[in-house]
Order: sequence, then C-alpha cells, then structure tokens
Amino acid sequence: MAVLTKHPEGSRSFLLSRHLVGRSRLADLRMTEPTVSGEHAVLRWSGREWELHDLGSRNGTIVDGRKLAPGERVPLAAGSVVAFGQVDNAWKLIDDAAPTILAIPMEKGEVMCASDHLLALPSEDNPEAVVYRDSAGEWVIEQGGETSRVLDRQTVTAGEQEFLLRVPDMIAATWDNSSPAAPHLRALTLRFSVSRDEEYVALTARGEHQVIDLGARAHHNVLLLLARSRLADRQSASAATGGAPTPDTAEGWVYQDELADKLAIDENHLNVAVFRCRRQLAEAGIVGAADIVERRRPTREVRLGVSKIEIVTV
Repeated sequence: MAVLTKHPEGSRSFLLSRHLVGRSRLADLRMTEPTVSGEHAVLRWSGREWELHDLGSRNGTIVDGRKLAPGERVPLAAGSVVAFGQVDNAWKLIDDAAPTILAIPMEKGEVMCASDHLLALPSEDNPEAVVYRDSAGEWVIEQGGETSRVLDRQTVTAGEQEFLLRVPDMIAATWDNSSPAAPHLRALTLRFSVSRDEEYVALTARGEHQVIDLGARAHHNVLLLLARSRLADRQSASAATGGAPTPDTAEGWVYQDELADKLAIDENHLNVAVFRCRRQLAEAGIVGAADIVERRRPTREVRLGVSKIEIVTV
C-alpha cells in the first residue's frame, strides 16, 4: 500500500488510486498552508506506477528538487520527495505499492489496509467482518454469514466500531494460471495428510509447476471437514447417476452452525479459523485465496472452494 509521509517526520497519508492534494474540502490529503492551492496536485496509480500531476498550482510542485512546469506530469517511485507550494512542505513516498482497500475508523484509531487482498475488521484476532477480492476481482464483504459487494465510501460496523471503506478505482490484475510464481486457487489440488487419530492434519497444494507445503495447522480441520463433505456428495451423485459426471455446483454445502458443532467450536471461532485459512494461502502467494471457503446466499451455507481433493491417512 502506497504511503506519503510528511518529510522528514510527521503524519501519513495512505494513497487512494486517485489522490487529490490541496486546501479544498474535497482533497484526500488536505493541507492548510496558504502557499498550497485549493486543488494543487493529483497522485494517480497508472496500473504500473504512481504518477504526480501538478494542476497548474500558483506556487508550484517540486519533485526531488526540481520544480515542475504548471500542469506537468511525472512518475514517482519509493523514496521520491514532493514539496507542495514551498520547499519545507515536503512529503516522501515511502511505499509505491499498488493501492488497495482502506478502512478508516470514524472516531479514533489507525487506518487499516488490506494485505494480500484480505482485510479483517475490527482485527485479525476478531474478524467479525472480512473484506476480500472475489474470483471476479470485485471487493466484497463477508459478515454475519452474508456476502455483498463493497461500495466506495460505504460504512461498516464491526466490533462496535464504525469504519469508512475506500475502494480503489482500478481493475484487478489479470490472473495467470500458468505462472509458477502466482498459482490460482482453482488450478490447485489440495492434499490432506491425516493421522489415524485425526490430531494431525497437514496440507499441501499442488499445481502444474509447483507444490506448496502448508504444513500442519489447527485451522486445516475446517478445510478437512469441508473437503469430506464435497467428496461424500460427489460419491452420492455418482452412485445415483451410474458414474456419469455431474456438475459440482451443489456439492459440499454445509450449514455454518452445523460445521461449528462438528468442530466443537462456536461460530466466532469458526470465523477466525476461516480467516486464518485464507490468510495462510494468501501469504503463500496463492491467487484467489479468499475463495478457499465459499458462502451461498441467502442460506448460511459454506463449502470448500476447491474441487480437486485428495485425503490420505498417515
């Protein structure tokens, strides 16, 4: 997530995909210095890099010691120092990553931003609401067993806190299933290695070019139960049709409360476990990791988001 920081030390501004700087009430980075114009400059994500556009400001914009011509556009990179209106009103771009969704507390607290396209509110230890990018590249929010699309400037209440969501105005990067550096969840086979007493559940994800060892984690028990549900439904459908292939759209769905009961945990702990599954896969570089657990509206049903499954006893 790109961050502009007052230089040499000071406040921070997390950059939106189009970030207006000036004294106007509409500015995303609002300044009070009289040398700054109402709409002084815009920082914009081009899809590859950050770009600064001076908006014909009266006192100009200085980038890395050079004053821009009125209306000039220049690329920015991490470490660039930008001064608005005067040299001592300097800000440094300390991170030039692509923009992502932000959650801004309505009262007090730090701005929160998604990591690996996942954002838990009010915290990762209490993911009452989870915002993520779905398989279509849209930002969605999952809360109370329901999933809906996120709109820019939407407010959400989680953990008795209210947050304003700012959605980046950008198209999701194109997913490349053939790239070994970025395997897509849908292209993977999940292999569960389960001990006879079921105290140990290890997981590996195998793609065309690589095998990702996800180790043994307590939250893998959630995925294991969902995997068994998909396989059981698949076997039943196969028996009913004499082995003919059937669509998988109806297989593997389990009511959330029933899943929690089988795991002997409450639904809050189930939500934490699901979030940890998503986070682990995202950190492993798996594209579409949030879809490891799917939800079906309007019912409170969930299922494993991968159809290729292997379960072995070790």
